[in-house]
Amino acid sequence: MSTLQELLAQANDYAELSDDMNEAQKGGGGRLLPAGYAFGRFVEYIELGMQAQEYNGQPKDPALEVQVGFALTGEGYQNDDGTPFIIRPFSFALSRNEKAKAFKLFKALNWQGTAKHFGQLLGQAFLVKIVHVQNKDKKTVSRIDLDGFLPPIDPVSKQPYPIAPARDEDLRLFLWSSPTLDAWNSLYVEGTWDDGKSKNRTQETILAAMDFAGSPLEMLLKGTGIAPAAVPAVPNTQAPAAPGAPAVAPAMPAAAPVAPAMPAMPAMPVAPPTPPAV
Repeated sequence: MSTLQELLAQANDYAELSDDMNEAQKGGGGRLLPAGYAFGRFVEYIELGMQAQEYNGQPKDPALEVQVGFALTGEGYQNDDGTPFIIRPFSFALSRNEKAKAFKLFKALNWQGTAKHFGQLLGQAFLVKIVHVQNKDKKTVSRIDLDGFLPPIDPVSKQPYPIAPARDEDLRLFLWSSPTLDAWNSLYVEGTWDDGKSKNRTQETILAAMDFAGSPLEMLLKGTGIAPAAVPAVPNTQAPAAPGAPAVAPAMPAAAPVAPAMPAMPAMPVAPPTPPAV
């Protein structure tokens, strides 16, 4: 299991060779969480390879897709045993188009302006806005409002909220251009759902990527004697929770170093109520 420091070192090296997410390009789970703000840590950044894209039912050019995850804590958000609840929006294309979900999300998470790549933000704290919406089956479900992220700072005291540090066992970083066997194994989820479908969706999505053939991952698996057809080969006991649903709002909010008015710092790590609009 890799530590946060080891993963951040890997992300920093990767960022040097990647596009700077600060630079815009012109152009076009079953659990119902309370609505409001939860304490959160950015704990997962997974690149899924080139995947087919569409908009309003029309095909678009394939793009590198990514999956992110946040560990939620606070009353009503964490698990019954006190461990963080991991929530994941649906995967989205990694794009620096100024209107893209990925670009907006990165600007919101990079509110301090210290990073140029998502991986460099791993482990950082945020206030994560949860909203209730109806899914296609008319059932009320909880979603991350990707426009609602706030810095973890109490606007009155100017002090950070007491958000628990990220746990090493919750951290996952998988970089398409520089995969490691540990990172690959961390994605494995054993078993099937009630409908018979595999729970190992993330690895299977990566193996089905349009550019998997000849990719660094294929070379890695072949080099270790693991045939892609046999994957998942090495189970990971720290299986991730079932993925969360996508946010209602556009992918990511615009960065804002100063949070809108929020209630005073709570006495214990419980999620603050939704702040009033500025």
